[in-house]
Amino acid sequence: MPAHPYFQSQPIWQPTLADALREAAATQRRVFLTIGRIDCGGSRALVEKVIGKEEIFEYLVDKFVCVALDADALDDQAQKLVARMKSGSKTPLCLYLDAAGTLVLDSAGGRPAAVFLNDLVEAATRRVV
Repeated sequence: MPAHPYFQSQPIWQPTLADALREAAATQRRVFLTIGRIDCGGSRALVEKVIGKEEIFEYLVDKFVCVALDADALDDQAQKLVARMKSGSKTPLCLYLDAAGTLVLDSAGGRPAAVFLNDLVEAATRRVV
């Protein structure tokens, strides 16, 4: 499955969710999964105006294994995760998983950088029961 085109130029992104989960298990980190569409302004804004901020980028690299997928080409595992989201399905979708693939937190739609960073911190520290 191809990576979402807006994320291909950034080396922190894993090519598939399975690859991200394997790396997360090996490195004791969580997974940040974002799902977007090429024609989605919110997906572009997430990359250009939010993830590109130094503080956010560094936090992602330190605490998460990242993967970005095209909303129109999801595998079964990603589709099941989206179906369990509580926050809706407006792209970009952001799902935060533990290394076993359990959904820890989710958000839908564009988020201001400060709110996105709060989501990252919560997802990195939230206990999974």
